[in-house]
Amino acid sequence: MNTQSHDKISKSDFIAFLDAPRHLWAIKNNRLTPIEINTFLEHLFDQGYNVEKYAEQYIQEVLIPEYNMAPDNVLLQPTAKDHEFEARADVLILNPQTKKWDMYEIKSTTEIKKQHKYDVTFQSLVFGKQYELGDVYILHLNGEYTRNGELNLKNLFARTKVTGIVSELANEVQILRYNALDVISEHDYNQVPSCIRPKQCPCIDICHPDLPDYSIYDINNITASDKKVRQLENMGVFSIDEVPISFTLSDKQKAQVLVAQNRNVHIDIDMIRKDLNGLHYPMYFIDYESFNPAIPMYDGYKPYDQMPFQWSLHVRRSKDSELEHYEFIETNITDPIVGFLEALTKVLGSEGSIIVWNKAFEGTQNKRMGEIHPKYNDFCEEMNSRLYDLMDIFRDGIYARREFKGSYSIKKVLPVLAPDLSYKGMNIAEGATAMISWNEMVYGTLPDVKRQQIKADLLAYCQLDTLAMVKIFEVLEKLL
Repeated sequence: MNTQSHDKISKSDFIAFLDAPRHLWAIKNNRLTPIEINTFLEHLFDQGYNVEKYAEQYIQEVLIPEYNMAPDNVLLQPTAKDHEFEARADVLILNPQTKKWDMYEIKSTTEIKKQHKYDVTFQSLVFGKQYELGDVYILHLNGEYTRNGELNLKNLFARTKVTGIVSELANEVQILRYNALDVISEHDYNQVPSCIRPKQCPCIDICHPDLPDYSIYDINNITASDKKVRQLENMGVFSIDEVPISFTLSDKQKAQVLVAQNRNVHIDIDMIRKDLNGLHYPMYFIDYESFNPAIPMYDGYKPYDQMPFQWSLHVRRSKDSELEHYEFIETNITDPIVGFLEALTKVLGSEGSIIVWNKAFEGTQNKRMGEIHPKYNDFCEEMNSRLYDLMDIFRDGIYARREFKGSYSIKKVLPVLAPDLSYKGMNIAEGATAMISWNEMVYGTLPDVKRQQIKADLLAYCQLDTLAMVKIFEVLEKLL
């Protein structure tokens, strides 16, 4: 085992190892693939920094006074080492009752995830060599907190004691962290397990150097667990075209593999007819864009509640009528829901089907908007009673093609069914960029020219989303 001074394992190294051992090897050998931080990660980082800022304020104003401790007995961002392992904690507080150091780790989520349990256990093992630790806590956002006036820091955060969890995981993490040391001493990365999620891989050139265009990792939901993926890998099967027909898969996965291997188009005309015949005119094709701040910005919101700020609506009043388009975007510093719903009530009639792509999103937002602003609750509930999810036809394999690669994203379906429309070349072409751009436009310090450009880009993007649904719908209609 290599124990040179530069071969240390930090908490972030350990988390990379848990994600995939080869990711840790890539970090230690400078083999990470240079990639630009995408806008969604940028958003998560920004929200994380914001949570940390308020958490530090919580520590100073709520936590430390509760302990009634002198400043010397509170350690902020202390570091510790245990031979090859090193860590930095968020807070250590000497408990006057137990005379032991209580450890606090800050997380920007509203719930404690599996990864959090392992990383705080790693922390406690390291710090336990230099400090007599007492209880271990995870300080996280309280998902049930609803803002009402000024932020209430005491209620915004929740402290969850994980001392028992840490104790249960200690032996396992002890073994795992030495396994991580073995990884960084390995010269040949082929001897180190790779990841099974190429789309999120930070070192694609060494984890999946010869990845087929349509791989086994594209099989719907197969990467939810390692077992089936590793079985295929051990058989030398990496392309979906090589998956044996006898290999055990779910019905949906088998259907995807057969469509891919036969290079045919699967269309259940009867199911499509049943779905579309159940719709009623006028038909409203609608799409929302939203922003989800970790720290609630307005009254009625909880941490990470979505704030819908924009909608696009295409209307077909009859089969042969001209397509109508309406749109809204909030550009003022205010709770966007009020203007959003008020504008929608003026153009959305009380009859007809409301067609969306991913009903779970729009339906959830309608429910929350009605809860936050009860004045519109009946309107929001009525909208939900009329929702139809066009995505279901593709998610459920009613219409399946090899070109979709098992995806039912509108950005995968549109280029195949309506190639005359495209998101390519647009300044804003996906949801994460949309929400970050809107936040900059409304709450940033951009010049007016830049604000106007962002507004135009947002309107164009959202309009294309609903027009895309219309075009896909028309393609399905022609099949009947």
